[in-house]
Amino acid sequence: MSKTPHVIFIKSLLSMIGVILLAGFLYLRADKEKTAFHKLSGELVYFERSYQNFPNRDKDKYRYLALNNSPSVFEIFVGKDAGDFKPAFEQIDQLKKGDEITIYFDEQPDHINRLAYFIDRGNEPIFIKGAWEKKAAYFLAGLSIAIIILLIVLKQLGKII
Repeated sequence: MSKTPHVIFIKSLLSMIGVILLAGFLYLRADKEKTAFHKLSGELVYFERSYQNFPNRDKDKYRYLALNNSPSVFEIFVGKDAGDFKPAFEQIDQLKKGDEITIYFDEQPDHINRLAYFIDRGNEPIFIKGAWEKKAAYFLAGLSIAIIILLIVLKQLGKII
């Protein structure tokens, strides 16, 4: 009795192309210039290690801040442990309530915005988000290409159709 090949080639190939597109999106997002983000300047009115019931994780790795003219509270990840996607630059604990700062961020519909990429106090950078998206993009693209090669080999061997 012979085994019939599995019919997965096209579905798998299209899935991997979708993952490569996702990787491209992550790469472009991580490579954005500061001027491509939304910009909000104002007085720092809230600056704490927690906000309401957030974080539900390690409090030492997060800071919450709000500006006088912002409807959102910004959650900033500052973890530096091994395995953390630590910020590229971080001096956030130098901030004090009343400081005039500028936050560069992507819109997020939640009350808590986790998409702050840059924070400046005047012309001084205080925070630059780490580039985990770029690393994830490389990993996803590489993995997808390897799977596509495997799919082609399996198709040539007649194991899949």
